[in-house]
Amino acid sequence: MASELLTEAESAVLQLTAELWNAFLALPVVHPAEHMELCSKIHDLQRMILARPAMREVRGKDPWP
Repeated sequence: MASELLTEAESAVLQLTAELWNAFLALPVVHPAEHMELCSKIHDLQRMILARPAMREVRGKDPWP
């Protein structure tokens, strides 16, 4: 479903968030909360990316003024 709503570029950026998470998990842990903190930040980014189709729909696909 999301692949029908997201552009190719948006899908690619969303995929980068998963790659970032996986790469970060490969690092040695230096603080007990770092995984939870990064997870929260990545979810913020993913919400921004996933909101783009809704923003396009609301504004009627016109570019920003």
